[in-house]
Amino acid sequence: MALDVLSIPAMSAEPERLFSSAKITITDRRNRLGIETIEAIECLKLWLGKDSTVSFA
Repeated sequence: MALDVLSIPAMSAEPERLFSSAKITITDRRNRLGIETIEAIECLKLWLGKDSTVSFA
């Protein structure tokens, strides 16, 4: 049983996607956004769709 559980490779695709998305959100011009604002923007991006971008300009 231990071999069955321990032989499953760990997947890190979802956290990598989240960090990539946050990297797009946090730019040189938006470096002072609070954690609540960043979280709200990321949630909006997920709710609006995969290819959506949120622009406040």
